[in-house]
Amino acid sequence: MTDLYDPAAHEPDELQPELGEHGEEDLALKYLGVADALANRHRYPGHDPEDLRQVARLGLMVAIRRYREGAGQGFVPYAVPTITGTIKRYIRDHSWAVRPPRSVQELRLEVNAARRQLVQELGREPSAAELAEEAGVPEEKIAEAQLADAAMVGLSIEPPSEEDSRPDPSVRALSVVEPGFEEVESHQLLAAALDGVTEDERRLLHLRFVEEMSQSEIAEILGVSQMQVSRLLKRLLERMRRKVAA
Repeated sequence: MTDLYDPAAHEPDELQPELGEHGEEDLALKYLGVADALANRHRYPGHDPEDLRQVARLGLMVAIRRYREGAGQGFVPYAVPTITGTIKRYIRDHSWAVRPPRSVQELRLEVNAARRQLVQELGREPSAAELAEEAGVPEEKIAEAQLADAAMVGLSIEPPSEEDSRPDPSVRALSVVEPGFEEVESHQLLAAALDGVTEDERRLLHLRFVEEMSQSEIAEILGVSQMQVSRLLKRLLERMRRKVAA
């Protein structure tokens, strides 16, 4: 993972481990498949499957270290909610291209869970009304949750390459090269640099950079020495550079 996610930071510290180090390792190896299965169940577009597996395994270790034998119905019923909660917190807090408010993040998880349940029961995609009834939320909230789902992954602004054998039809070329942009930018910079320049100074710049005359030729036209032209140009250009950099 790019960033190490520590689920223990989100769990209470009230339960202390009762298993020895050897017992922890045995439980981790025995139930590693449970953690991986839960990670696969929560796979969403935009999430690296390996990241989710690592998060699920960290959740498994939290469950192992906090589990007390005889305190409940067994290890698996205790571990599954712990691992699932760890994965959901990771998805909620660490995987958004555009992060919505937390209430919308939670709503998205509830609606997605309701959708999976209804797909199994109905054998088809549920309607917004059916999703709202199953999730127990107003129908307008379904659209809000679906918009949040779309915020999980940002579309590439680059057009698909010719080598891409399976171009995504939803990807649109949002960035294009406009030859006029650089020209506009250059005009903006030049206008800023020329702010406050006198008519005589503009003429000097025109002769040097538009007519492309040498300093000696300019000196002859203006009736001054070549050294004076050099000094005038140097002071003027330095002043213009400061304005552009400001």
